[in-house]
Amino acid sequence: MKVFLNDAYLDEAIAAVSPLSPGFMYGYGVFETIRVSGSKAVFLDQHYRRMVQSLSVMGMTCPYGEEALNGIIGELLALNGVDAGFVKIVCSKPTPKKQPHQEADILILSGTKTYKAEYATGLKVCLAEAKRNEFSKLVGIKSLNYAENILEKEAATKRGFDEAVFLNTHGHVAEGCVANVFWVKDGVVYTPSLDCGILEGTARARVIQLCAELRIPVREGVYGLDELLGADEVFLTNALMDVMPVSLLEDRRFDLGAYQTVPQLQRG
Repeated sequence: MKVFLNDAYLDEAIAAVSPLSPGFMYGYGVFETIRVSGSKAVFLDQHYRRMVQSLSVMGMTCPYGEEALNGIIGELLALNGVDAGFVKIVCSKPTPKKQPHQEADILILSGTKTYKAEYATGLKVCLAEAKRNEFSKLVGIKSLNYAENILEKEAATKRGFDEAVFLNTHGHVAEGCVANVFWVKDGVVYTPSLDCGILEGTARARVIQLCAELRIPVREGVYGLDELLGADEVFLTNALMDVMPVSLLEDRRFDLGAYQTVPQLQRG
């Protein structure tokens, strides 16, 4: 497979950044994972805006504008023959000697992972052992400091679950390892507010907007675990899965056949 790294399309086996760069040594950088459909990066504009904002917080800039990046992604997808799947953009801080103006090193890779059967079976979700720190400077940034999320997701997998949901330091529902969390109670859609220490997911924003368009009441706020466990429907969102129903939350099972709001949102 080919990857794109700093102006060049390379075989992934030979692509490399400096081992002395802050990006490699400290995870100093950000990333975006974007769904690919019909050989195009879906909602690239939303991901690009978030990436540029995150880079600004980290003291870096993106070396490409949105239009140029779209062209680079299109060429990479063509080289790798990817019609459906994803692209991942990784922006990391280079060594100061290489780029004194802090333009990020940029790596783009592609893959063919998609979700299909999971929409019928739903995902099994547990609670994460760690707490989400809503006071962290990295809150709201899709940072390369992602090890805690991966550790919790691996722990969930070992227990037979697909995903884990974090509570924050106050015990309020926050987010999943790789997804935002929503639930439905009495026809109202609920999701944690950004103040709970969550990433402002692109799919999350689209679902909130879609609820408004479909006249489905939606509430962003601060919620305890009991409210999540007492839901009529639970679903997760991210760029790849879009709207994904949950069939098991810890030991609480949900009948996906009884879901009403989630199918509405999936149909759009």
